[in-house]
This record gives sequence, structure tokens and C-alpha cells, in this order.
Amino acid sequence: MKKLITLGTCALLITGCSQTQLGNQSRVSILDESSRAHLQAELTMADYTAFSEKVTNKMMSSRLVQGWGQNRPKLVVGKMRNNTDNESIRIQDIYDRITETILGSGLVRLMDQSATSFDYVVNTELSSTRQYGNDGEELAYFKLEFKMFTIDGEMVGQWSDILPLGKARRKFI
Repeated sequence: MKKLITLGTCALLITGCSQTQLGNQSRVSILDESSRAHLQAELTMADYTAFSEKVTNKMMSSRLVQGWGQNRPKLVVGKMRNNTDNESIRIQDIYDRITETILGSGLVRLMDQSATSFDYVVNTELSSTRQYGNDGEELAYFKLEFKMFTIDGEMVGQWSDILPLGKARRKFI
């Protein structure tokens, strides 16, 4: 009888452990690839892509750029400035997506940053500000901004977008 009780107790413990593991595993889910879910108030690779495409497409669909028609001027995209509080942001990935989108438009001849003959230069900057609440809430605003200048230094266009990211205080039930 004692062996039967011990065996029964072991069976219950094993069953309880496996249910606990399954319970934890049920909290894992597959995200929709179009989803841009965040656990922190930080940019993700999906944000880099969407953010850079959005501002670049704003620029490429502007009256200024569309007014070039078939002229296809020479354009240099200057080195991107990271004016955020996070030095680990992959600025090169953002820059690469911007240049890929511009090149894919077919509206300009994209020149290297070392080019000495060009018509326009676009300076790009990523900046951020943060606000913190009393209970651990965090709100971060990321701004991506493009400024286009002629070879003479005249600013002829400016485009930007803001991406707000929030992190709520975690409540334990």
C-alpha cells in the first residue's frame, strides 16, 4: 500500500510539472510578420525598415522630386547622424534601406558620398526623446528627418516622420 501511495504521488508530481511546462509554453506565440510588437521602447529591425521607407517615399513622392520628371539628377545621401540616446541603433541598416528605396524609384542617379559632381545632397538624422512615468512607464519618440540641399547649399526640401513607442508598467496578478 505504501508503494502504491508513493507511486501515485510521483505520478501526480510528474503530471503537475508537465502541466506547468505546458502552461508556460502556451505563453509563447508566433507574431504576424507585419506586426511591429515591442517589449521595450526601442526600435526593432521592422521599425528601421518601415520608418526609413516611409520617410524616403514621402521625399520621392513630393512635388519637388516628381517635378524632375525624366531628368534624373545626381543625388548623394550623406552620412546618417544618430542623435539618439542609443548608440547601438543600427544606423547602417537604416541608411541601406533609404538608399535601396531611392535607387528602386528610378527617379535619380544615386551617387557615392565621395562623389564630387552631383546636383543634390540629402542629409539624414535619427533623433529621439524620452519621457518616464512614476510607475515605470516609458514613452520614446523617434524622429527620422531628411533635408535636401542643392550643390550651392540652398535647402529645397525637408521630410520627416515621428514614431512613438511606449512601454507600460508591468502588472503582476
